Amino acid sequence: MRMQLKISFFLAVLPVLTTLSACAFSLLGPYEPWMEKTNGFKQGSVVVPGSLYSPEVSVHPADIGGPMDIGCAYRWNVPLVTYGFDQSFLNYFGTNGVAAVESAIQILNNLPAASQIVFTNYPFASQEINYTAQAQSLFDLKSTTLSLLLEQMGLAQPKRYTFALKQWTPEFLSGDEENEIYWSTWAIPDYIVPRNFDPLTLNFSTYVNQILYGGWVVTGPPDIGNYMEIYSIDPNITPNTAVADESWIPGAFYTGLTYDDVGGLCYLLSTNNVNFETLLPGVFGVSTNANSFVNGAWRPGVDRITFVPQPVDSLTGAFLLMTNQFTDAYITNGVLMQQQLARVISQPDFLFTAKDLHEQLSSPDVCQTGTTNWINNASLNGNPHGAGPGIIQPAITITYNIAGQTFWHENSMPDESADDYTFLWGTFDGSSNTPVVYPALSTGANQMTFRMSLEIGAYYWWLASPQDFDWPLDSSAGSLYNFQTSTNLSNWVTLFVVTNSGAICDFFNWNPSSTQRFYQLVPQ
Repeated sequence: MRMQLKISFFLAVLPVLTTLSACAFSLLGPYEPWMEKTNGFKQGSVVVPGSLYSPEVSVHPADIGGPMDIGCAYRWNVPLVTYGFDQSFLNYFGTNGVAAVESAIQILNNLPAASQIVFTNYPFASQEINYTAQAQSLFDLKSTTLSLLLEQMGLAQPKRYTFALKQWTPEFLSGDEENEIYWSTWAIPDYIVPRNFDPLTLNFSTYVNQILYGGWVVTGPPDIGNYMEIYSIDPNITPNTAVADESWIPGAFYTGLTYDDVGGLCYLLSTNNVNFETLLPGVFGVSTNANSFVNGAWRPGVDRITFVPQPVDSLTGAFLLMTNQFTDAYITNGVLMQQQLARVISQPDFLFTAKDLHEQLSSPDVCQTGTTNWINNASLNGNPHGAGPGIIQPAITITYNIAGQTFWHENSMPDESADDYTFLWGTFDGSSNTPVVYPALSTGANQMTFRMSLEIGAYYWWLASPQDFDWPLDSSAGSLYNFQTSTNLSNWVTLFVVTNSGAICDFFNWNPSSTQRFYQLVPQ
């Protein structure tokens, strides 16, 4: 939730700094020391209700790393990775959810090898709106998953990181519009760093999918921090967000990857992109390399990565061992060499799960494995203090919040009222098909948890220390309950109706105006 912040610095010099490029991608890696919350990093997961330049309600996922400079990329250096679903995911999303995630994976599997990619085969915009899903406040499971997979393959958000705030200075408060043209002489790169790169030239670019962006520094209180606000230079142009931008809004879905997404993946996987890399732990030699294989070496990109399902025991549901043999390419004395290697995979490289994330007013939401276990090979590449390059290693867990109905009451509202903030996971596309809504109601008994959070005493609700009360409810799927309140235990008023969907139903009550209040759930 945005506080009232002072806009203190407008970087109008951006068009002067840009190259002639009209596209860009950003790279992800472990945090550098300057990537602190005070500079707009490690913000966690929040609902962003919109701003002057982006009025849509969206979900900002938790940061798992920061934007890397060109040449400091992190990537996978095995050609095959596995994925799987645990029981919690299957219970909440069912077979439709599995199909949605696999449709996102198929988009990546359908990509040609990086050496064969033609950028112009991919559009500059792939986000569309399903207005039926938007009216139901649904977030597309497939599109969200596709964005997360790009992040876990080494891509950061290009629009957000057109510029990154490296260090705040009071100078941001002292400029005026007449002096904008001179700010670049001191602000970049000591205080603001560019982190967007053109797929063709690898030069810095202020464009994303042909849209020119600018930015300013927003100065905020310590609990929010300072950050770069990025906006379209032409306010009349609809932004062509990349899938990696993680622009998740109700009813929106991606039809596929954009030009810039593919450009970033091509850079990471390109056989012309050579770094000194070690092999993943557990990789071993086979065949003629069974007794001798090269570990650390100069390696080109693997050219293509394929996702395959981790095998599962049909009786127990347990994941089974899988051995993948592959050909590894490396360079020695300027000569490209090959060796036969293998990797035994006991658990999925990508595990999809679902759980109660205890998020406030931000459902649906996600939590995922961060970048702390990514391997930094900077010293092996001649830069002992560098931020990269490096390799990504498993295991990665992507957890979806088991979203349900969400309601909100605060002290400026009438006592007997509540706003509906319900956002749910769904599956939909551009067809006229009815959107799939999660969780799918099962037959028979269903357990739902009704959670009431009392947040009292803080000026801003997100600074309050909530007291949570969980009420487990067992009833048949689809059962209805009236949530009621009273100040005297005699006169009860229904605030809203709750449906037993098997999910978490949240009610946030911030600083109620009356000093005494009672609550009850009554079956209809």
